[in-house]
Amino acid sequence: MEEPGTQRNIAQVLGVSESTISRTKTEKLEDSISLLYQLGFKVVDQSRVCVSRDRYEAMVTIASAAMSCPETARRLIWEGE
Repeated sequence: MEEPGTQRNIAQVLGVSESTISRTKTEKLEDSISLLYQLGFKVVDQSRVCVSRDRYEAMVTIASAAMSCPETARRLIWEGE
């Protein structure tokens, strides 16, 4: 929330004052994140795409197998990028 205007924008969206956002940020944000973590959740950037652990492991296995074969790796790696 260090970007200029972020705190003001959040306050407007939530319909509260900037001082309420400031207090929440300093007094409650860490506790809220800890609570989410204890409930089995995690906070990630909006630009991230989350998949289940099983699917991630499957993708890693497939990608590793493909990249271990020199011929396949050459076809997957595009020149100029």
